Amino acid sequence: MPGRPRAADSHQDPKPVPVERLIFARKFRQARKAAKLSQRGIRDRTGFTQAWISAVETGKSAPNLDSMAVLAKCVGVPLWKLLVLNRPGNPGGSIT
Repeated sequence: MPGRPRAADSHQDPKPVPVERLIFARKFRQARKAAKLSQRGIRDRTGFTQAWISAVETGKSAPNLDSMAVLAKCVGVPLWKLLVLNRPGNPGGSIT
């Protein structure tokens, strides 16, 4: 007879992170580093907290469109370039 579920059994997997969020996260981090800016530098320019910027870069936070536009402007890259997946034959996907 089955007993009460153990804690490990009742733990559900977290929702998967949308691929679009991960693309933005990776591309924004690359653009920030290419612009030679630290997360603190982004914080100082935007007023966003460093913890939130870190969460965005790891895909843990979902920035809204306005926030993504501010971040893109801060690193000098058009927002659309931070949303396009790099693929062979897709030169528009490059951040440089």
